[in-house]
Amino acid sequence: MSDSESDANYFKEVVAEIEAEAQRRSSSGEYPRALLRSLDEEFRRWIPDASLENGVEDTIRSIEAAAYVDPAVPINSKSPAGRLVKWAVRRLTYFYHRHVTQQITALGIHITRPLRLLDANLKGVNRRLAALEDRLDVGTTARSELLAGITISSPFDDFNGVLNQHFNQVSGRVLIGDLPSVELLSALRNEGIDAYGVTSSDTPMQDTVDVRHERLFDHLGDLQNESLGGFILCGITDHGSVNEQLRALRLMLLRSKPGAAMAVIVLNPETWGERLSPVAADLLHGRPMHAETWNYLVAREGASNIRVTQSSDSYYYLITANLL
Repeated sequence: MSDSESDANYFKEVVAEIEAEAQRRSSSGEYPRALLRSLDEEFRRWIPDASLENGVEDTIRSIEAAAYVDPAVPINSKSPAGRLVKWAVRRLTYFYHRHVTQQITALGIHITRPLRLLDANLKGVNRRLAALEDRLDVGTTARSELLAGITISSPFDDFNGVLNQHFNQVSGRVLIGDLPSVELLSALRNEGIDAYGVTSSDTPMQDTVDVRHERLFDHLGDLQNESLGGFILCGITDHGSVNEQLRALRLMLLRSKPGAAMAVIVLNPETWGERLSPVAADLLHGRPMHAETWNYLVAREGASNIRVTQSSDSYYYLITANLL
């Protein structure tokens, strides 16, 4: 047994002896109950707070214990006459004491119930925070460095014709995010499409017009609803988590006008490991979803004219649709 455990057991024994002696002297009438109550309050002020070690549960239990009131007041007295008077008073006023006791006990229940709910919610939040900390411990810095060191060749030339045709009648700006390559933006702008890109990469993109170097979610947070004429979701679809991909899609849909054109470019999950190398495939935060999944997600949003195109080397899928 450690020294701390031995000290704790000794402290519990001392507290038990003091409480037992106080109870004995109270029952015998040697000490007035008012004096014992004041001594008990003073004693509780100086003992270590168990709630700091055992959490909120012990505090709630102490509140429940304190909320209990015994309607049978003590009748002990040094003289037989005093005992008889106290007994008579207790019998005559018992109904009153019981009524007050019931109300106080009900009040204690109503107080401790929300405390228990808050304690349960707090424990749930702590568990989720612990899981999130474990997840982000390696993911934040190491993952960003890993992404910066990975270059994925993007054979988007196969999609230029489909994208130009899909967006040539768009009214409004077309957002490309997270922009993976300069060529995709240049091809659209050369066809007269008012497109711009958002990229979280620190690598400067030369000979490009209107590329925002910021996080996609930060940029989408600054846009107004129904401010885009269309969007191309890419980049994050290759390496983002499922939550990030779904969140990006939801925000882009909210920021797009009714009737807007949309497109999703996603790496083929079957060849994902081949393009990234086994190390990158294992360490990245997420992985691409299948074209069938994107087809389902787009259709669930009520989009029409859904079309799936595969690149010539089968490495990428293009899903295009129009919003209602």
